[in-house]
Amino acid sequence: MNSKKCFLFIDGSNLYHGLKQNKIFDYFKYDWFYSELTKKFEIQKTFFYDAIKSFSLEPEQYAAQQRFHEKLKKQIPNIVIRHRKLKYIKVDSRVEKAKNNIDFCKSCKPKLEEFLKESGLHKLSKEKGIDIMLVADMIKASFQKKFDTALLVTGDADFVPAVELTQLLGKEVINIHCYAGSSSELRNMCDSHIKIELDGKSNCILKYY
Repeated sequence: MNSKKCFLFIDGSNLYHGLKQNKIFDYFKYDWFYSELTKKFEIQKTFFYDAIKSFSLEPEQYAAQQRFHEKLKKQIPNIVIRHRKLKYIKVDSRVEKAKNNIDFCKSCKPKLEEFLKESGLHKLSKEKGIDIMLVADMIKASFQKKFDTALLVTGDADFVPAVELTQLLGKEVINIHCYAGSSSELRNMCDSHIKIELDGKSNCILKYY
């Protein structure tokens, strides 16, 4: 085990989309992920960043997200859920009304949602301030000498300047990512990186570089 004190920073949305894009989502478990990392790192605290869905616009998704956060709290010790409200840029009330009035079968609903998104008729949403929150937490903790190593779970190149500053403050940064959708610029800026992938038996593994 690495005896250095580590903080784990998880960009929730980026990891979710990365797992989906790489077809790993159905096999990935957060308790497994945390357990695997603790075999090599002394994780002092975990920060999970997420944009909260609207209860009025997406009640089912909001409820599922809340259940997910509560599950994370039970699975991962010393976890802090950091969040802000999801910003909805556009909502077409006519589309929403028609969708709710028509009784689609369960198997058709996902296809309808995908069609609406692709056609631009669905409500559009945007995360607001989540990346900045992660950056602020990581740099603040670096200044305060709270950790020696930051485990940064994201594939987003926007974090490159934050990584560079964290390193200038004398801290190690290790990028954790999936294969497709991850930034080579971010990986190269970090001291090392870890890839989440599947083995030949459809089990999640961590590959260290």
